[in-house]
Amino acid sequence: MVKKTIILLKNATVPSDPYQEIFVSNNYETYFVPLLSHSSVNQELIIEFLTSPEFLFEYKGIIITSQRCIESLDAVLSKIQDESIINQILSKTAYTVGPATFDVLDKLGFKDIRGGIMAGNGAALSELIINDPLFKEGSTKILFLTGETRKDIIPRKLLIANFELKELVAYKTDIMDDVVDRYDALYQSIKDTKNEKWIVFFSPQGTNYITTHLAENKAGFKIASIGPTTEEYLTEKGLCPDYVAKKPNAQSLFEGIESK
Repeated sequence: MVKKTIILLKNATVPSDPYQEIFVSNNYETYFVPLLSHSSVNQELIIEFLTSPEFLFEYKGIIITSQRCIESLDAVLSKIQDESIINQILSKTAYTVGPATFDVLDKLGFKDIRGGIMAGNGAALSELIINDPLFKEGSTKILFLTGETRKDIIPRKLLIANFELKELVAYKTDIMDDVVDRYDALYQSIKDTKNEKWIVFFSPQGTNYITTHLAENKAGFKIASIGPTTEEYLTEKGLCPDYVAKKPNAQSLFEGIESK
């Protein structure tokens, strides 16, 4: 028996999505509405740098804070033919934010991953890197693989601490053209169902039409937010979330919605 209906405003993570797993296994009717498309960029440039003597012998670590960046790195590694170079890359210390990206980096093959659950945001990760004994002597060179749009917290803090930081853009993000049509079709198909309905916002990006529509047609829908930044955005749009996840992960979101 279906308990509740939930719309997740995100792309489903492949090969498995933790949000889908936990909600479907607990009898939620679960829908994804992808808002953004992500594509790798600068692959040849990144391959050239990752296989260079400078990176292999002078750089101590890589910062990767998003799953999309990891997917781009995976695509890059698949194009490198020399297994010994791949092993050298994967032997670098990898720094990341949150448990989800930690797990994906682990699956990719990195052997020394730091941060994760111990660093829930960019500021915390920056402090972890700055205080890491790895950088107390010798080179302070570190690579930051990022998207076209990123916050400046990590670069600013590391540069102030005299790190030699190199940034390479690994992917770009675009708003999908058909968001309105797909959202409208799903909304019409479920709006009259009797079970409780939730819509979950993971980021402000690409949600302008949806927030405007919900402000006028919120009846019957409860709203959840992943994190305070998105909560602030929704509030400014006149949509006060019914639940804000205490942590940015599937378990926290599920427990909060389940308790409402």
